[in-house]
Amino acid sequence: MRKTIAVVVALIFLLGFTSSTFAQEKKPKATKATQENVEIIRGTILSVNQATKEIVVKDNKTQADRTFVVSEKAIAVVKAGDEVKVKVKVGSTHAESVKIIKSEAKKKQ
Repeated sequence: MRKTIAVVVALIFLLGFTSSTFAQEKKPKATKATQENVEIIRGTILSVNQATKEIVVKDNKTQADRTFVVSEKAIAVVKAGDEVKVKVKVGSTHAESVKIIKSEAKKKQ
């Protein structure tokens, strides 16, 4: 009889601990809504300045010319006429990343 009571008490404790782990809230994944301070600009590169590491991009949405400072790695790869996607913090001109969507050489083919 004592063994049965001990088993029942052990099962109650076990169920109590496992049910509390299932009740924990999951953290939401990072989405575009949570990255409010990041802006993504798609457009065509109008000019590349190797000396100052700047590119001028014509924004597809607003049709405005925007100048961004990019890394040495990015400035070596891009050229005028390339379609790019630039990730930049809102209010900043320093690009976090530059991704080529379509190259000018691919457009001619």
